[in-house]
Amino acid sequence: MTGKSPHRARWALGMIFLLQGVIWGSWVPHIPLAKERLGVGTGIFGLALLAIAAGAVIAMPLAGVLINRLGSARMTAMTGMLSILTLLGPMLAPALASFMAAAFCYGIAIGSMDVAINAHGIVVEKALRRPTISLFHGVFSVGGMLGAFLGAAALGVMGEWTHAFLVTILLTAIHLACLPFLLPAAIDRGLPGTGFAWPTGATIGLGLLCFLALMAEGSVIDWSAIMLRQKFALDAGTAALGYGLFSAGMALSRLIGDGLRVKLGAMLLVRGSAVMTALALVAAAALPGPWAAIAALAFAGFGIGNIAPVLFAGGGRLEPQAPGRGIAAVTTLGYFGFLAGPPLIGFVAEVTGLPMALGLMAATALVIALYAGAAAAADTY
Repeated sequence: MTGKSPHRARWALGMIFLLQGVIWGSWVPHIPLAKERLGVGTGIFGLALLAIAAGAVIAMPLAGVLINRLGSARMTAMTGMLSILTLLGPMLAPALASFMAAAFCYGIAIGSMDVAINAHGIVVEKALRRPTISLFHGVFSVGGMLGAFLGAAALGVMGEWTHAFLVTILLTAIHLACLPFLLPAAIDRGLPGTGFAWPTGATIGLGLLCFLALMAEGSVIDWSAIMLRQKFALDAGTAALGYGLFSAGMALSRLIGDGLRVKLGAMLLVRGSAVMTALALVAAAALPGPWAAIAALAFAGFGIGNIAPVLFAGGGRLEPQAPGRGIAAVTTLGYFGFLAGPPLIGFVAEVTGLPMALGLMAATALVIALYAGAAAAADTY
């Protein structure tokens, strides 16, 4: 039908997801270096980093409109290059103003790319007629770990500029090599007149579930190590194992999530994952021993890992005439949740304490379990 192999497109897109993870991971070891270079305090630097989030949130709905006009393959090609090139800005910006401008542009690029690659992932799923979106998110997680570890090692033997340009050159070459294998852009262009309409109520409903899922995910990522350190008086390295195993659990669940979705269906997978997340978060907050709490966080990561990818897939299928708009709505609402969760936990923790505040994220997981029937849209081809 398309003249291109969906199996080759799957591997090419998987490599692009991996590259996007490497991009983000490569930025992580530069963050403390950027703070030192700018010579600002923690509060000011934290506000400056919000420029990335602001750019991403603004770009995501607009990316849905552009996918409707251009197709997800063309948007993946363009925004992928932008995400690689704009990474140089925050890595090397010499002053606060230029850093914030560069971070905002980087946020626009990665926000647009997030929508584009997920939209094309749905195209590949439809062509293969079997799930594959969780695998893509799994390799993204692996790419993030690779980028962070390799970046930290590289900065030990070379300067910031050398590492930044080396990463840019290598990722550009690999990205360009993958593009010819993507499915045609015309395959998911929307019909005329569909670009600027509001998403449907069903799509927004999936987006709200994604908001809850990524709110819980972002809260655990930002606060788990602090909770373990405060509750058990652990050293920083041991406390960080909670976040590390939570992330490893997410990556593992995503790598096997497509097979689980075939066997269970999207609704049961999301419901079971949400219940597992809720139980594990309660255990992490309530268990009296540090290693038991750390193990519970690993199970929480395994539980929550597949929820957002399946909801993304459902969002793209609920609006067949404008799939880019559907995936953009779910992604944008999910990203808002990722941003809102950590400060919300901070406010609640002032009253209840951090273990109880993180435990309350179990309630959001139970809401997802209650309304998991909406995820069945992901199984339509």
